[in-house]
Amino acid sequence: MHYNVQIFTWTARLGVHQVGSVIEIDAPNPKAAAISLLGLRLDETGESSKLAVRVWRGEDATRADCDCFYYH
Repeated sequence: MHYNVQIFTWTARLGVHQVGSVIEIDAPNPKAAAISLLGLRLDETGESSKLAVRVWRGEDATRADCDCFYYH
């Protein structure tokens, strides 16, 4: 399947901001798409390292259902 991935980080001073641009990737599922980009451990819950990804299928990011993952 073809997915779009946005990487985000956040700090108390700057708030949330996108890192780089949207990346298009082929993967069997959203979690595999997120893992294949950075090779870092991630999960849907728990303490994170202030790095997260948003993964979705389709052209319109504002209308697509998305999955969010947090790197640990």
